[in-house]
Amino acid sequence: MKSIWQNNLTIWIAAMLIGLGVAAAPLAGAQEEATRQRIGTDYEKAMTIVRDKHFDSPTEEVLTKSAIQGMLKSLDPHSDYLDRKAFQDFNEKQHSQYFGIGSQIGTRHRSTYILEPFKGSPASRAGLRYGDQIVEIDGKESTNWPSDKVRANLLGDRGTQVAVTIKRIGEAKPITKTITRDGIALPSIPNYYLVKPTIGYIGLTRNFQSTTSEEMIAAMAELSEKGARSFVLDLRQNRGGYLDQAIKVCDLFLQRGQTIVSVRGRSGRNFDQNSVAESGASGNFPLVILIDRDTASASEIVAGAIQDHDRGLIVGEPSFGKGLVQRIFPLFNGGALTLTIAHYYTPSGRLIQRDYSNGSLFDYYMRRSANGPDGAVAPPRTQERKTDLGRTVYGGGGIEPDIKVDNADNFNVAQGRLYTGLFLFVRELLAGQFPTLKQYEVKGLTYDYQIKGSEYIVNDEVLRVYREWVGKFYSDNPDYGVTPAMIEENIVWARKQIRQEVLFAAYGSDKAAQGMADLDLQLQRAITEIPNAADLAARALRINNSTSRGR
Repeated sequence: MKSIWQNNLTIWIAAMLIGLGVAAAPLAGAQEEATRQRIGTDYEKAMTIVRDKHFDSPTEEVLTKSAIQGMLKSLDPHSDYLDRKAFQDFNEKQHSQYFGIGSQIGTRHRSTYILEPFKGSPASRAGLRYGDQIVEIDGKESTNWPSDKVRANLLGDRGTQVAVTIKRIGEAKPITKTITRDGIALPSIPNYYLVKPTIGYIGLTRNFQSTTSEEMIAAMAELSEKGARSFVLDLRQNRGGYLDQAIKVCDLFLQRGQTIVSVRGRSGRNFDQNSVAESGASGNFPLVILIDRDTASASEIVAGAIQDHDRGLIVGEPSFGKGLVQRIFPLFNGGALTLTIAHYYTPSGRLIQRDYSNGSLFDYYMRRSANGPDGAVAPPRTQERKTDLGRTVYGGGGIEPDIKVDNADNFNVAQGRLYTGLFLFVRELLAGQFPTLKQYEVKGLTYDYQIKGSEYIVNDEVLRVYREWVGKFYSDNPDYGVTPAMIEENIVWARKQIRQEVLFAAYGSDKAAQGMADLDLQLQRAITEIPNAADLAARALRINNSTSRGR
C-alpha cells in the first residue's frame, strides 16, 4: 500500500501533466516506460530518505514544491512554480488590485515602518502616516518581523479586520487602529503630468496589467487636453506583465500594419504569433521612452518596437534583457506553473534575451551590465540588425538606449549605509522634534497636491542638525560602518535625499518624484531630445508611407 506522501506525489504529478495539457496517451515504448518508472522510483526513495532522516522533518508539500521549482529553474531563469497563495497574489496584481490595508511599508534599522498610505485606502482612513513604526499586528508583537511577514499579516480578504499597533514620535503610548481590509487599486500608471507646457510625462512604471492600455488612453487624452503635443513614456522599473497589453500600448504609437513583436515557440506547439498595429496612432507626435536596468519583458517589447521603427528615441540605461515568453498553467492544488514556451523577437528580428547558460541566478539578475554591482561587464553585442531608417541595433543583451544616461539616483555603498540614519532623522524632522526646524513638520499626507517645485527646500540649518543627529546615531551603531568622513562626503546627496523623503511623506511617492524632476538626469535629457525625436518620427513616417504606396 502506498503511503500518504506517495499518493500526494501521484496527485501532484497528475496535476502537472493535466495542467500542462499532456494527454493521457499510451507511452511511446517499453524503454520510455521503464525510464519513467526508474525516475519515479528514485524520486520516491529520495523523498523517503529526506523525510525520515533530515533533522528538520520537512513536510511533503515543502519537498514537492522545492522539487518542482528546482526542475523548472534548471530550464531557464523565468520558469517557476507558484503555490496557491503566490498564484492568488499574482492574479490580484495582474488585475490591478489586491486586498489589504493599502500602504507601502519598509524595513529600516530592523523595524518595519509605514511609508505611504495610498489615497482612499483603509490605512489612509485610519490616519496612518509616514514613519509610523508597526509594533503589533492582531496583538502579536511584530517589531522584529521581516517586512514580508508584516505584509502577509496585513493582507487578507475584503471585509476582514486587522488590528495594527504603531509607535509614533510625539505620542507617549502606542496607538492601535482596527482596520477593515478592502480592495486596493494598483494602476500601471501611478503618475502623469505636464513636465513642460507642451510635453506630457506618463509614468508607466508598474507592470503591464489588465487595465494598462485603458490607463494609457486616458492619460494621453487628459494630457493632450492640457496642451501636450509630445510625450515622455517612462518604462523605468517596469518589469513586464501581460503581452497583449504591451501590444495594445504599441498600437497607440505605431502606424497601422507595422510589426510589433513576433513570438516563436517550439516546432509543432502552435505558440507562434505575429502581432501588428491594428488601429495605429492618431498622430505622429514626438515620443521619447525612458528605460533602465529593470525595464524588462513587455516593457522591452514596447521599447524595441518603437526603436526598430524609428518612432521615437530611447533614453537611459540598457534594459534587463528578457526575451522569454511564459504561459500560466493552473494546477489542481490551486497553484500554477509559469512555464517558458517561446522567445519573442522585435520587428527587426532581434532576440534580446541575455545568455543564462553560464553562472548562477544571482549572476543573471545582479551582475548584468557595466554599471551594475561589482563592475560587471556588459554583454557582447550580437545579432546586428537595422531599423527602418537603417540605424544599427543589436540583440542578445536587452535594448540599448539611443542616448545613454546613467541614473544618478542609484545609491553607492556609502549612501546605502547612510540611508538608514537619514530615514530615522527625517522621521524625527517630520514629527517636529527639532526646535529650529518646525517648518518641516508634516502631520499627514496631502493627496492630489499640485507641486510647485519650491516646497520643503533643505537649507543649511537642516544639514547642520542632520550632521549632528546622524553622527551620534552611527557612533551608537558602529555595525553600519559609517564614519564622519562618509557623512561629509555625501552631504550633497543627503540634501537631495532629505527633501525627497519629506516630499514623499507630505504628498506621496509620485508627487515626490514630480517635485524632484529637475534633478532626474534621464528625464531632463529626454525633454531636450524631443525635437530630435520629432525629426526621427517624421523621417520614419515618410519611409513607411513610401513603402505602403509601393506595395
